[in-house]
Amino acid sequence: MTLRTLLIIEDNPRDREYLEQTLAQDHYRILSAPNGLLGLQMFEREKPDAVILDILLPDIDGFEVCRRIRKNKMYMGVPILFYTAVTTIDEKLLGLELGAADFLVKTADERELLVRVRNLLRSKKTMEELVEMSFVDSLTEVYNRRYFMHRLRDEFERGNRYQRHFCCTIIDVDHFKEVNDSYGHLMGDTALRAVAGVLRRSVRAADVICRYGGDEFGWLLPETDLQGAYQAAERVRQAVAQADVARQDRILRLTVSCGVSSFSNATGRMEDVLAQADTELYKAKEQGRNRTSVFLNENERHVTSPGTDGVPPIPPRQAGKNRRRKDPELPAPEASS
Repeated sequence: MTLRTLLIIEDNPRDREYLEQTLAQDHYRILSAPNGLLGLQMFEREKPDAVILDILLPDIDGFEVCRRIRKNKMYMGVPILFYTAVTTIDEKLLGLELGAADFLVKTADERELLVRVRNLLRSKKTMEELVEMSFVDSLTEVYNRRYFMHRLRDEFERGNRYQRHFCCTIIDVDHFKEVNDSYGHLMGDTALRAVAGVLRRSVRAADVICRYGGDEFGWLLPETDLQGAYQAAERVRQAVAQADVARQDRILRLTVSCGVSSFSNATGRMEDVLAQADTELYKAKEQGRNRTSVFLNENERHVTSPGTDGVPPIPPRQAGKNRRRKDPELPAPEASS
């Protein structure tokens, strides 16, 4: 079970220690910062489930910390509890207007602190469940494109700020039109669910898989370089090729093509990461399907050579028009044994 993370931003060492010891009773993962600027850095890096925040801080005050957190729409659902000696109605109203979820004075009983934090986290969990329902594709039960773009923007901003790696892969089911034409849309739905199931079982917990559109899936790989993303795409491609999609007395075998791109300092826009992955997907289709193609910049040609780690190297880029050809006829399904 994953522990909920709380971020305490409190400059008074005694108050900070009290909060840490009290909240530890409910087995949270607790992070602490002695000032507002360090607290904002930790918030950005750790993305806690809730913030316990003092108003009077040595650099920027708690109101400014709250305002900066709420400035990013991604963090609107993170509850902020002001834990402070300030008790005037004007201060409370200002905090609530800036987006605080609750106030608690420092003289309050520790039981009240624990209950208020539990309530905030419970409300956050309920909201997360509602949001997740709006971000999940009903057919494949992976995330939808809207959530994918939301996470891509997050990774792009994080990569720019902290110079972190991430990769993007677009996956397309080969011959999918012929599946629908030959076996009907119900079989097509079954095929998409089967591919989504393979993807879910094959990726890391930190990765993001979505139904990007029609028979395409998007895949974000945080903290992953291009060689690692290529190897991961190849594992997924092979796993799909080995999976069976049952249809009454027959078994349908599917394959996928993958286009992989990576974020780098040369990436100008978030959309470029997608465009590069899409370009490589078209190339994989043109080169015969059931393969992975990777977008390489000039400074990324130092890829692993054959045989050094037992994994095929990233293939060199090949010229070709970036257009999708019409798929050939679907191979006949294999009879089940």
